[in-house]
Amino acid sequence: MSYTIYINNTKYTVEHECTILDVAKVHQIDIPTLCYLKSINAPAQCRMCVVEVSFDTSNIGHIKPITPGKLMTACNTKIVDGMIIYTHSDAVINSRKTTLELLLSMHDNHCLSCSKNTKCKLQKLCDTLNINRDVEKMFTPVPIDNSNHAIVRDVNKCILCGKCVSICDKNQGCNAVGKINRGIHTYIGCTSHTDLQHSSCVGCGQCTLVCPVGALSLDSDIDKALSYLTDPSIITIAMVAPSVRVAVGDDWGYPLGEFVEGKLVTALRQLGFDYIYDVNNGADFTIIEEGNELVKLIESSGILNGEQPHEKTFPLFTSCCPAWFNYVEKNFPDYKNNLSSTKSPNELLGSLVRYYIEKNPDLYHGKSVKIISIMPCTAKKREILVHGNIDCVITTRELNKMLVQYGIKLNTLPNSTMDTPFGEYSGAGLIFGSTGGVTEAALRYAMEKLTNQHIDSFPLVRSSNGIKEVSLDIDGVSINLAIVHGLRHAQKLMQDIQSGKKTYHFVEVMACPGGCVNGGGQPIVDYDKIDVEDVIHARAQSLYNNDSKMTLKTSQENKSVHDIYENLLHNDSELIHKLMHYTK
Repeated sequence: MSYTIYINNTKYTVEHECTILDVAKVHQIDIPTLCYLKSINAPAQCRMCVVEVSFDTSNIGHIKPITPGKLMTACNTKIVDGMIIYTHSDAVINSRKTTLELLLSMHDNHCLSCSKNTKCKLQKLCDTLNINRDVEKMFTPVPIDNSNHAIVRDVNKCILCGKCVSICDKNQGCNAVGKINRGIHTYIGCTSHTDLQHSSCVGCGQCTLVCPVGALSLDSDIDKALSYLTDPSIITIAMVAPSVRVAVGDDWGYPLGEFVEGKLVTALRQLGFDYIYDVNNGADFTIIEEGNELVKLIESSGILNGEQPHEKTFPLFTSCCPAWFNYVEKNFPDYKNNLSSTKSPNELLGSLVRYYIEKNPDLYHGKSVKIISIMPCTAKKREILVHGNIDCVITTRELNKMLVQYGIKLNTLPNSTMDTPFGEYSGAGLIFGSTGGVTEAALRYAMEKLTNQHIDSFPLVRSSNGIKEVSLDIDGVSINLAIVHGLRHAQKLMQDIQSGKKTYHFVEVMACPGGCVNGGGQPIVDYDKIDVEDVIHARAQSLYNNDSKMTLKTSQENKSVHDIYENLLHNDSELIHKLMHYTK
């Protein structure tokens, strides 16, 4: 069925059922929203998206309604044939102003010190609607919750839009925050009535990507990083994660997913880093160690000989996502031993770098060494606390703030390369940034070990709607794999494993939808204008495109990895385990 509607005196024909907001977005008609999240949240709660709706045909042909219509929320009102809609009538603007002033009366407006200053949707709406007077405050300030290793929660800035509640529940299944009390006493707090650190929060940071104000922000380490960079007695080392290079350009006018590795390295040099190493190199080590772990587990279990493995021998879970690691500890502790003992690429490279420094004291002149990881992920800040190899974690968002502070314009810089010996990487290490990338990288290694077949790519494990299942035939035995992204899907998978409904041998889990390319520390994207799936696809495709151009496709082909195993570690299995694995 087609629908004929009028928006602001313009006729539109719509071929399918949808909301007023859907039509407005297609035709680039501005309707402000605060609580709306496409496919996740449309509660019509903030009331900012109200439009004036009429069916009086005498209004057709008039820019403003001759006869008053009814104010309706655009985000959840379905279009009806003959509907006449005004998005900026006097009644609409007055309603939005009243709503905005009510929100401001319950909002801490210390904007200059807010993490969302200049990027705050409330701030933007005040400018758009010409709210230029102070609004009487009707709330009592409460202490800021900075207990969490990754996220700061400031209830004083919360506007009760509910986006964080929806993303934490519907996308992540963590239910760390929710609406508490009713009426004017409503606030968003931890559902466990504790602080954020002791709630079910795993620090993934997805809530910080959608919060329209400064109520939820990442726990910034910018000042700590700068204190290291400006101290002449400290050698500073930057370690760059795979998906940072396909997102950092977002804030510099590049198309989504632009691969700006060379410019990123130059920018880090201009910030003052002494050495710049690549976490992709660490990923190659992780693949070899985790791949060996998987191969050993398969061979020792006897399944290739038709034997029945002991209970809970499988699956082997990836452990490179700290939010997933945290999630297992909090929700499925009985499966903690199923997590791979191999450290994440970030932690593993940190271990190697520190050991390398210890063996080369003259190179560093006896100075103190600080390792600063550049990550797409807020949860990576947890790794500062775990093994002590990382001193500081800076997210992509924080890095861009640092560049602006020092007048470094990424889009004007020449390209440069990472430092040796931890600068070379394979395509397998690069694709770690996307969901399915860890599994594909592991298969490029493990299949060669198990079957003597060299595999350059394994597209079968790429992209999914949440859970992807793949079975491989090895000597007539099915090896079952699962690739999961978004913790809500991980919850279902774990329940299926517990009940015996599903049997897997290897499971990759990335806490964030789409994997690290959509990590909680990546640049803020205006999801009113861009679909999150488009963001994920653009960044992931950039990683895969660059992987396809690389000569080195597998981790075992990386010569620098072999050199480090042989010349730095002398293939000492005890030392390798100490540096690259954690003790279960």
